[in-house]
Amino acid sequence: MVAVILCLICVLLVLFVGYLAIYWKPSRLPGPRGLPYFGIAFSMIGITSKDIIHHLMKWFEEYGDIFEFQILGQKYVFVTDPQLLQPILSSNTNITKGRFEYSFFRPMFNDGLIISDGDKWRTRRKLLTPSFHFKILETSIESVGRNTEEFVSHLLKSNGKATEIEDHIYLLTFKIICETAMGVKLNTVDNQQNEYIKASKICHDSTVYRYLRIWLFPDFIYRLCKVGKTFFKCLDVIHNFADQVIKSRKELFIAEKNDFTNKDSKRKAKNTFLDNLLELDDSNPGLFTKSDIREEVDTFMIAGHNPTAAALKFLHFLLANHPDVQEKVHDEQVEIYGDDKRTPTAQDLHKMIYLEMVIKETLRLYPSIPLYSRLLDKDLQIDEKTIIPAGCNVAVFNYCVHRSKKHWDNPEEFVPERFVPGIERHPYSFIPFSAGPRNCIGQKYAMMELKTIMSTLVRQCWLEPVSTSMTLDYGITLSSTEPIIVKVFPRNETQKLVSNE
Repeated sequence: MVAVILCLICVLLVLFVGYLAIYWKPSRLPGPRGLPYFGIAFSMIGITSKDIIHHLMKWFEEYGDIFEFQILGQKYVFVTDPQLLQPILSSNTNITKGRFEYSFFRPMFNDGLIISDGDKWRTRRKLLTPSFHFKILETSIESVGRNTEEFVSHLLKSNGKATEIEDHIYLLTFKIICETAMGVKLNTVDNQQNEYIKASKICHDSTVYRYLRIWLFPDFIYRLCKVGKTFFKCLDVIHNFADQVIKSRKELFIAEKNDFTNKDSKRKAKNTFLDNLLELDDSNPGLFTKSDIREEVDTFMIAGHNPTAAALKFLHFLLANHPDVQEKVHDEQVEIYGDDKRTPTAQDLHKMIYLEMVIKETLRLYPSIPLYSRLLDKDLQIDEKTIIPAGCNVAVFNYCVHRSKKHWDNPEEFVPERFVPGIERHPYSFIPFSAGPRNCIGQKYAMMELKTIMSTLVRQCWLEPVSTSMTLDYGITLSSTEPIIVKVFPRNETQKLVSNE
């Protein structure tokens, strides 16, 4: 037995030395150093999700706009300079997401649009892009406005008492994505949607927790641990809900298709994302399997409400703490609507120039997705001196890109006027929705939703701060470690004067 163990140890040592001889090379880029293969893995033990931003910002200050480190054989090159980012994000060749870190998303999204690459990604992206055509987005505005009215009504019932807004916002964005993208209206008192939202948050937090504990990287270990068991239990809630949504919508789709066999009947127009997906499946037999449809529904249900909710939380926080900006947003709404309380139209949204500036400045300071990566399939030359070799992971930390003193004056300050139309800046200095071929497919949808919600809110409400500061917590989406709490008053001149006193 001892001999077998010794032989096994010798084999592992030979493999490890072989790996070092073939793959490990001294770095030419600056960055924190560690042990061969293990890199900085051991120095990361014990840090929490809120520590990540601090570490990365410290390294950018110490090493500059490009640096690298290694963890368990994976090399990561971090880049924050827009000039260096452009060849990375604009590449039509290097479109593969970081395979190691995105593998932890796979149980949630399988091979959906966020994770897939190569020909599958190109085909899916081309097929799904028409679902976000501006004419289809216009049909969603009414649904967003109606759900926002319920949200605002609920906030106003607080009668100016301190209100923690997170749960209300997550419920709002989840209801909106289900109705506008999946064609399913949810009942506010339905506990199933609350279970889904809770389950998706737990899956999010569990994934981040796993990232920070290298001993949980192997799947078989993760599945045996309590955190892993909880993750997969919550994942069943998410998948079961998606299956129900697909089933109910498909039954309606088949019923309408059968009705269409009657020459006198007219088939209802398909406008939702799921409707278009079912239409593609029906008109191209074999193009999608049941699991293909489910993975895209999972992708868009989670990615369609979590990042938007994050942006809304920060918008509430910033407007409450900057009453002058809040007043300017309201003044613009009065110019557009007067006393009319109608739901916004597409034409109204186009006129909301200042509100769009506020949203963009919020996303600059607090990008919903603060970090994403690419695994290079081919060597990539990013400037005259630097070639990043194939096999490296290039990490884009847009939180730092957006706060670069080289490209933004007083970058820590909230100044919506940075985004006055016509101001020129490097196109890759502001990338909250990524950029290039793998930019966010739903960015126009997100902007439409944010404008509609904030327009409705600001016309009816005046926000005052309870939370005046926060500590950021890095996760798949950016959040704060403390609850964001505001006071909500009915919007009228009397309340405004009282508030200003």
